[in-house]
Amino acid sequence: MKDRHFCVTLAAIAVLASGVRVETQRQEFPFQIFERYLQPLMEQIGMPGLSAVIFQGGRIAWKGEYGYADVEKKIPMTIDTPIPVGGITQAVTGVLVGVCIDRYAFEIDQDIRNFVPTFPVAETRVRQVLAHATDGRFQYNPAYYSALTKVVEAPQCVNPSYRQAMATEVLDRLLMTRSVPGMDLGRPEGAAARDQFTADKWNRYQSTLAEVAVPYRIDDKNRPFRSEYKSFGLDASSGLVSTANDLATFEKELYNGTPLSVSTLDRMWSNTVFTFPNFNLTTPTGLGWFVTNESGLKVVWTFGHIPDASSALIVKMPAKQLTLIMVSNSGGLAKNYDLENANVTSNPFVKIFLRLFI
Repeated sequence: MKDRHFCVTLAAIAVLASGVRVETQRQEFPFQIFERYLQPLMEQIGMPGLSAVIFQGGRIAWKGEYGYADVEKKIPMTIDTPIPVGGITQAVTGVLVGVCIDRYAFEIDQDIRNFVPTFPVAETRVRQVLAHATDGRFQYNPAYYSALTKVVEAPQCVNPSYRQAMATEVLDRLLMTRSVPGMDLGRPEGAAARDQFTADKWNRYQSTLAEVAVPYRIDDKNRPFRSEYKSFGLDASSGLVSTANDLATFEKELYNGTPLSVSTLDRMWSNTVFTFPNFNLTTPTGLGWFVTNESGLKVVWTFGHIPDASSALIVKMPAKQLTLIMVSNSGGLAKNYDLENANVTSNPFVKIFLRLFI
């Protein structure tokens, strides 16, 4: 693992350090430069497939489609290939809670035990869970975050099941037509969940799930091997199936203000500050998103990682209305990159993107 990380780091350094390449960067569009180094990095890591979109000023300014959704059958990866995106689901949860704030004046500073009596940390506010700041410190904890499922389902929030809320308030409203609220909908264990949807909607979900990319694990020698998606459903922390193109639509509608007010969106994409009896805490997170400062510019981002199966990234610079979206049918976008500790520049793809566009 260390060898893989070392080689990828060297590749990124080579891209960023060459004087010749910097000069070329001045002469060509940054999209072209980014594309030039994307596939070599992908091959260095051993990723079987990757789709990427750069969204700028309300439109898709660039897209990249590399490798295969199914290596054995030679099915190409495209920006419309559905993939389970893991922790990207948390950003959708942030939006759903934002809808509750705008529509019902939902108070996020109330105790989460009002909704989940068994939550393991006493005196924890809903806002702390959204910001991964339970116990008075920042700590990325998807298991704690999943407790927000019950918050979304509460009568003072959107009220139906979390799955229905995601489908209605986000996927349908934002026209994310190739996204599915839970991969289990296509499996026997999802039979009860399927009953929440009409036959037409279920048929659409089934059609999309039939095209989900094959997952792969990457071994210590950076070789991909076919694996399987473990059985999982949908909660506030993970479970969404989506595509690079649908995630670009998600970004577009957020910027357009479709689901949220400007003030709520600003709270979601701003560092959260907590005041405790003996100290103040500023977290590298907003509400459902990471929020960090890179070279003097606010960068808002999120990631997903299903080990030995898939990974995803959304990295945006709101001041520039510029967003990078990447999804892969391996863990290569997230594994070993310290993203859980809010270190987005540990990822070589992000490092090149920021170097070119900041």
